[in-house]
Amino acid sequence: MKQMLAFILVFCASAVFAQDIGFVNELAKKETATFGDAVKLFVPAAGGQSAGFQADAQFLEAQGIIKASRYAEGETLRKGTLALMIANQMKLGDSLLFAVIGTRRYAVTACVAAEIMLPGSGEWEIVSGSELIETIRVMMEKKGGAK
Repeated sequence: MKQMLAFILVFCASAVFAQDIGFVNELAKKETATFGDAVKLFVPAAGGQSAGFQADAQFLEAQGIIKASRYAEGETLRKGTLALMIANQMKLGDSLLFAVIGTRRYAVTACVAAEIMLPGSGEWEIVSGSELIETIRVMMEKKGGAK
């Protein structure tokens, strides 16, 4: 009986994991990522468990990562928005202007200084799906997470 229960738990866990892999594979193909895509990827990176856009957005807002109510799920993701999420999550203080003003423009500067984003990135540039995945990966690596 214990073996059967263990098998069922492993099977269910692998089904959930497969859904996440499917999402990441589809996201990698997208030319333009959305705010909803960033939220779904960011919640696990922030220590939460994805439970749908509304719950995920509330989680990120409660963590002080982003004021999600200012954004729509299908809104095109811009580098400034992604940088703001990262800078707030990692509490980047490398940029004095970001520490004082806290805008997307200076969040990009802070992420470049932390070597999470490449130099020359503007806050209004559109983020692709693969770029979103890579940026989150680099953030987690810098944070000491998955390598």
